[in-house]
Amino acid sequence: MLIADNPFEPVIKWSGSKRSVAASLRNLFPRAARYFEPFVGGGAMLPFRPCRDAVAGDVIEELIDLWVCIRDEPDRTATEYKKRWHKLQDEGHTAYYAIRDTFNRTRNPHDFLFLTRTCVNGLIRFNGDGDFNNSLHHTRPGIAPQRLREIIRKWSVALQGVSFAKADYRETLSPVAADDLVFLDPPYAATRGRYSQEKFDVGGFYAELGRLNDVGAKWIVTFDGYAGERTYEESLPKGLFEMRLALPTGNSPFTKLMRTGVDAVVESVYLNFEPPAKILRGFSDDRNEKARVGVGLEVEQGCLFV
Repeated sequence: MLIADNPFEPVIKWSGSKRSVAASLRNLFPRAARYFEPFVGGGAMLPFRPCRDAVAGDVIEELIDLWVCIRDEPDRTATEYKKRWHKLQDEGHTAYYAIRDTFNRTRNPHDFLFLTRTCVNGLIRFNGDGDFNNSLHHTRPGIAPQRLREIIRKWSVALQGVSFAKADYRETLSPVAADDLVFLDPPYAATRGRYSQEKFDVGGFYAELGRLNDVGAKWIVTFDGYAGERTYEESLPKGLFEMRLALPTGNSPFTKLMRTGVDAVVESVYLNFEPPAKILRGFSDDRNEKARVGVGLEVEQGCLFV
């Protein structure tokens, strides 16, 4: 079983990452035959999975291509980043935009890695035509190549046993069976998708959770919540889940980017099973009251957040 005691440094910058809370969420993971993560994004939970065999997917094909490069060709991936990084240092902002143009023509995963590491606030944005459109972060040079090489090598080891799927989440989850664990971090219900113009189909998502319940799989979902004064209140139907927790996940990069302030983000964590009491005691000393705890979770037992 793969165990990570500390958060891995991110290899792919991705908004909404669970990196800061990954070690805490890992404590909720039960034993499993296989692990599935159909909205992989920055993959913060992958090193904490409870078993070696895993399937991770996303609809963004360039992202999956990059994950495969990191898993299978870590040194080549690091060298390709180094070439582009030095080009940026030598030529300035024109190099960034030339690489961005090349990526939008070819969808090269090595170009994509460079862009995620040098764009404004690491925000992955695609326009209506599907082209990457975030700008260069002028005040930051991007992570140093040797440091990123070490990070890529560490991730390559952690990713052995992970299969990657370029697919909609329902297709990725189609093989799930009893004794499997699924971790889902979809877009907020009340917003458009993070990286596309389409609004997330909440009804279809609920139906898929019901199917997972029917096959006997266990799942954990991070979903609605609030960011500053903006509230996302699409709670899962009560019959789908057994427990709901509140999880502070850091500050919103979007309000930082728009210079409208810095909003604290709190998401809900839903489980279709109840972890052992000894696990829950790690989150709260009093199981009958909601309490902020050292690992960064708020937990209320019994009739949770109802």
